[in-house]
Amino acid sequence: MGVLSLAAIVQAVEFDGQGQAVKRLLHSSQPSTTSSYMKMALHEKTMFGTLRRIFPRLLYMFGLAPEHPKINGLFTAYERSNFYYLSVEPWYLNCIRNNPDTWHCSVVEAAWYKKQNGGEHEFLRFDISSPDKRHTCIVIAERNGGGGNANRDRCDSTGTTDTGAPIDTVSGPVTPLGATGDSTSKLSLTSSSSLWVADGLISYATLDSRASAQLEHILKKATRVCSLTFSEKARPSANELATLLYLASKLQPTYTVTSTQCYWFVDTVFTALKSLFEDAEQDIVIHRGGTWNGVPIYAKESVKEVCGKYREARAALALEVEERCRLERIRIQQRQWEREQLQAAQVRAQAAEEIAQREREKRLAAEDRARAAEEQITRLHKVEEVWRAVPSTQQF
Repeated sequence: MGVLSLAAIVQAVEFDGQGQAVKRLLHSSQPSTTSSYMKMALHEKTMFGTLRRIFPRLLYMFGLAPEHPKINGLFTAYERSNFYYLSVEPWYLNCIRNNPDTWHCSVVEAAWYKKQNGGEHEFLRFDISSPDKRHTCIVIAERNGGGGNANRDRCDSTGTTDTGAPIDTVSGPVTPLGATGDSTSKLSLTSSSSLWVADGLISYATLDSRASAQLEHILKKATRVCSLTFSEKARPSANELATLLYLASKLQPTYTVTSTQCYWFVDTVFTALKSLFEDAEQDIVIHRGGTWNGVPIYAKESVKEVCGKYREARAALALEVEERCRLERIRIQQRQWEREQLQAAQVRAQAAEEIAQREREKRLAAEDRARAAEEQITRLHKVEEVWRAVPSTQQF
């Protein structure tokens, strides 16, 4: 067995966030030589990861980094310490659906995660780039049984909530405390009472921010089982992704431990993305995702149904956007016509004012001439009176 190089381990760690590649490489290496290499590699990865997060913050503090995009529902301020979370319905309807900026945010990658400690749970992570490609945000989508914190269902005028999720949770990797969650290890699959109102949950933060560091800390407790990478020319927009997440969540409004739980939701969304965006490439085809204790949860019919609803919703939204654009064009034309009418009225008023000014000037000139003529006549009368007085004086 040859000695495994440090570069190989570092490369493996860099491309496998859960260290699975390192474990595979270690099986083919000498135990005496690989232990120290692995520790060095993991230390180096941790150090590089920390520098990667700190460096943008330092640039931001000194005013050298570009400001984060003001796109509610996706990006957070770099200095914010907690990520945002809210239910999928207000997130989609109040933050994403009618925000035109979300049409220009592209989904770069979709990753499937599985958590097994403290109850099995699966969820999706999406890396989404900003319209200018200079920023990336992390969006986590998951499904739980039963609503928890009422704050999650509120989305204010800015499209966000002011409640930060805790670092560790009971029911899921991201779910706030108080939610029922997917603690399937504590529930009986044969229980007839294992039925709740489903609660889709979205968590998000700007990558390399303090909030995203909190999210990534939580993600380390789960295993990344596979991912989808989208080609640059055929990436779904954040608006399209939000539509799919919303429809998948609404497709089965009830949460059942035996069928429509987190495994079903993740499998449905992940498979629907592959179906709707055919250029997407999946890195690992055979994996443990979509299974509970090794038992697969099938979602093929749900995928077909949600894809159909997705196409209908996108077509309806396109018509709605087209109608809004038409009405906006009409409003713009109306405002333009009103401006033109106002400008024309102002021109007419100015012309009338100029005419009136000229008339005033003519009248003043006429008055000045009349006053001058009257003064001239007065002077002539005085001269005439003087001449009349002279002969009478000579006679005496």
